[in-house]
Amino acid sequence: TTKESEELDIDLNDTDLTKAATKIQASFRGHKVRKEMKHQDEDNKEPISNENQSMGEEVDLNDPELLKAATKIQATFRGYQSRKQDKDERKY
Repeated sequence: TTKESEELDIDLNDTDLTKAATKIQASFRGHKVRKEMKHQDEDNKEPISNENQSMGEEVDLNDPELLKAATKIQATFRGYQSRKQDKDERKY
């Protein structure tokens, strides 16, 4: 297969997809910062100040916007997988 045929067929200009990815990225970054701060706290044995706790947004896995964002990305990827599989099957 060529590199071109392996590329994702995703419209990067799709505003819904961009918003979905941004929401998930922001949630993950907040999770990562909180995790790093927790490890720093354990290493220093000092409590985390309220100022530091507000650096990250809590991730609510039941948040309708987050669920919609994840569903949009999953649907896009599944569509890509399906199209790729159809294309691969047509080769044989």
